[in-house]
Amino acid sequence: MTKTNPYSEGHEKTAEFLRLTVSYLAKHAIPHSPLNYRLVYESVSGRNDGLKAALEELLAQSGTPSEISLWKLYQRFFEQDVDALEAMRNELRRNITSLQGELENAGGDLSTYAKSLDSFIKILDASTLSETLLTEVEKVIEDTRLMKQSQFRLESQITGVLAEVTTLRQELDQVRQESQTDSLTGISNRRAFDAALEQSIHTAREEKTPFSVLIGDIDHFKQFNDTHGHLVGDKVLRFVASTLTRCVKEKDMVARLGGEEFAVILPRTHLDGAYVVAEQIRKTISAGRLKNKGSGEVFSTVEISIGVTQFRTNDTPNDLIERADRALYRAKDQGRNRVEKAL
Repeated sequence: MTKTNPYSEGHEKTAEFLRLTVSYLAKHAIPHSPLNYRLVYESVSGRNDGLKAALEELLAQSGTPSEISLWKLYQRFFEQDVDALEAMRNELRRNITSLQGELENAGGDLSTYAKSLDSFIKILDASTLSETLLTEVEKVIEDTRLMKQSQFRLESQITGVLAEVTTLRQELDQVRQESQTDSLTGISNRRAFDAALEQSIHTAREEKTPFSVLIGDIDHFKQFNDTHGHLVGDKVLRFVASTLTRCVKEKDMVARLGGEEFAVILPRTHLDGAYVVAEQIRKTISAGRLKNKGSGEVFSTVEISIGVTQFRTNDTPNDLIERADRALYRAKDQGRNRVEKAL
């Protein structure tokens, strides 16, 4: 299926849309993330009237829209790209139907060609006049040429279907990735965490191996937002997400569950090992310093409380989460900025 570039404006137009987009984001205190940029760019450029109306309605209701509401808006207009995917499916259906016809024709052509060759062999074996042999040679040459053309059409059809299937897979992979990624921090979201937790339980039972779960919550996050503003609060969330990612191994899974709450799945890790990882995370976060790039102002220290638990044979996903949550609440009750193991 042929695709065209939807963003085909010239340099002057795109520069103007860039200026309008940045101004719009700043005016409404919307974080300058790629997803939010796309929302506003599509709106101010006039290419999506439905999105423009929905965004204006959202701003009228809430002033500065929340990250969650912006993400829902993005999902509504872009995440699934339903029309594009359906068009690709229809194109793929047409190609496959055409390929089926070519395969049926190829079967008939192969049968006819085989009979032609069989007849030619019989003529070669017989004592035949040269004129008759010449006629048969020309016939075999023509049949071979037709067979080659048939096979060429079949090869072209197969190549087309393969290209469509490959493109569709890439589009679906992108949709799946977007649906499992937290738009603000770039790490996995709650949906991806739930799926990974189910898989971790299955693996632990099948292989009889341990794994642990950490659930962390940024201390006094609301106060931080109220003092420094939501843009700085978003910066804190990204800082915590990047610190979590740096403090764990590639095989470990880091996710934002929502708000200021994060989770980590540590495969093949016992409770004591998980506690060590959690302590490293806590210390690294509290040692960090966030600065205002413009003024050089150092913001308040960021701290986090973490609950740690290990998988038990009969655990459900909710059992693990609830146990880690109880440990987290105990860490909060005992002064915050600390790690507690589940009892």
